[in-house]
Amino acid sequence: MPETTPTPANAHLKFPSVSTHLASRRSSNDYQGLGLPFPHPSTDCIMDLTYYFGPEAVNKIVSSGKFIFHMTGDTGVGSNEQKNVAEAMARDINNTNHELGPSCLILLGDIIYGSNKEAGYADKFYRIYDHYDRLIFAIPGNHDGEELLPTDPTTLNAFEANFCTPPESQPPLATEFGVLMPNQPGPHWHLKAPFVDILGLYSNSEENVGIISNHYIGHKQKIWLHSRLAAIAAARANGPRNALIIAVHHPPFARGFHSSGPGYPGSPEMLADIDSCCTDANILPDAVISAHTHNYQHYVRTQILNGKECTIPYLIVGTGGIGLQTVPAPTIVHDSTGTVFYRSAFKDYGYLTVTATAKLLIIQFNALVGIHRELREQITIDLATHKII
Repeated sequence: MPETTPTPANAHLKFPSVSTHLASRRSSNDYQGLGLPFPHPSTDCIMDLTYYFGPEAVNKIVSSGKFIFHMTGDTGVGSNEQKNVAEAMARDINNTNHELGPSCLILLGDIIYGSNKEAGYADKFYRIYDHYDRLIFAIPGNHDGEELLPTDPTTLNAFEANFCTPPESQPPLATEFGVLMPNQPGPHWHLKAPFVDILGLYSNSEENVGIISNHYIGHKQKIWLHSRLAAIAAARANGPRNALIIAVHHPPFARGFHSSGPGYPGSPEMLADIDSCCTDANILPDAVISAHTHNYQHYVRTQILNGKECTIPYLIVGTGGIGLQTVPAPTIVHDSTGTVFYRSAFKDYGYLTVTATAKLLIIQFNALVGIHRELREQITIDLATHKII
């Protein structure tokens, strides 16, 4: 890793400012159901929080016994609702004792809707999060990967120009707005933080179903996922048992198991790829968090690991700013296998507050009522039993 550099004087990030680093378009018939190939990073795509925050700030997080962060998705429209969600998250920030509030935000894709995406970052991203004085990480959604002539002829171009600039550099718009961006290694990544490992996946550009691997886009991301899960499993065997979150834009389960209706379907082929990687590594995630559908949905999946029954929340949080969609009904039902339970749903704008500790993973969905926050649901996962409690 390169040496850390001082924060530019005009950047308004209050923490962790001590050491923050700086084709011709195909027709839809050509790639419908296949996705768009994209350049894969040549690195291991690992981001360590200490690299961004510095050891002193991370030590404070460790000493507090918890790492707190935000997540939300489907934000990129520049709406008043997106701004309200951003402002609500900003009010959670603690600039006196940073470790007692959120340390970062993870956006779950569809950062910019519509054409002319690079220019859209000014009003749909930088101005919206002007008061959010924390680093913002992101995975792309299908709208971030779409190709639109004449302004967006190359998949992921605007996303990578803003989130994936080389170390020690910043996007021009970020410099103009005095914001620090995280220099992500690519559209998929592994964020290593105190008490939690977060794997961000890119589920490609299709409107309905997500994919991480096939004959057209290739298999590099699936191979990378396999290697990261194996590494996390090995680390668990030789050290602390961190929580594991998989973040991916397209949800594995959706629409309340209905074949049609409001919102988008689930992505069984993508789930099968994730499952096969987990099986090979002998590990399961503690939570899978997605967006894409414009509401909040909560599914609980039961799986067996080493003879032990585990319960895993699969959440949809496409509630960050785009117009909301009707939630599927009824809730409190199982899928045809009896192993996945559709637990709850809310048609609200809002965001997750996630707290990882040595023993628990706590996920709260905060809904916006006007500009006020209301806790809609809290999910607590006991890491020792791998169950929701």
